[in-house]
Amino acid sequence: MSRATILSEWWKTLELKKKWYNFSRSPLSLIGLIISLSTIILAIFAPWIAPYPEHAGFYTDFEHANLPPSWQHLFGTDEFGRDVLSRTIFGFRYSLMMAAVVLTLVVPAGVILGLIAGYYRERWIGKLIMRISDIFIAVPPLVLALSVCSLLTPSAFHAMMAVSLMWWPWYTRLLYNVTSSIKEEYFVYAAKVTGASSAHIMFKEIFPNAMGAVLTKITLDVGWVILLGASLSFVGLGAQPPTPDLGTMVSDGAKFLPDYWWISMFPALAISYIILGFNLLGDGIKDAFEG
Repeated sequence: MSRATILSEWWKTLELKKKWYNFSRSPLSLIGLIISLSTIILAIFAPWIAPYPEHAGFYTDFEHANLPPSWQHLFGTDEFGRDVLSRTIFGFRYSLMMAAVVLTLVVPAGVILGLIAGYYRERWIGKLIMRISDIFIAVPPLVLALSVCSLLTPSAFHAMMAVSLMWWPWYTRLLYNVTSSIKEEYFVYAAKVTGASSAHIMFKEIFPNAMGAVLTKITLDVGWVILLGASLSFVGLGAQPPTPDLGTMVSDGAKFLPDYWWISMFPALAISYIILGFNLLGDGIKDAFEG
């Protein structure tokens, strides 16, 4: 291994340790990390963690319907006799799956379009991309998602596509602003002088310096995507029964308030738990890259 390679690896390790130090200085960031990891673990191992995994599907037990929280059913049971705790744990799986699918679709598209628009901001291609994204941003996200879902058959897949359709412009706008700023730096001019291509400058010079902003937004958007997906499910345009979706569970339980409060309260608290965790984690990542 050459000396230059050793120095490069040493520098990367030093930078990583510095970022972790900046992240770990805040107790709230560590709490967000713990909450986020616990949510992911619950979602992955739901069939083994949930006390009644069979209650996540087609299951009825009217003899034990609407039971209040107890040692046998910590979160109580719903109108069909299904364990609310088990369905809430499985609800984590659907919520995180929706966030993962939506962000996997929108982040690459938004980042690439934002890099192009920012790098060629004075040309027609940059102006066209930004005007199209401005049109999408001008419409409230929930209104646009509801409009798309209402035209399609209610399902989890269509809810994911509707959220993806309205989410990409936010990454385009973010990368446009970052790229417009970074492209004026001296190291970008140096790359141009050496004959580097536009693609090399965008993806090898500019994008690595925008990584902190992108990672922070991705983490924060996990909570927002989950909240938007739960809102669609709440009005019946998301996942359909008997899928244990948190938004659907809140909607179903709202019909029995205040008598059977646990049916909707615990799924609502689960949504708040996820959003809180990823928002705190996003703030920590921001501190790590900006410190």
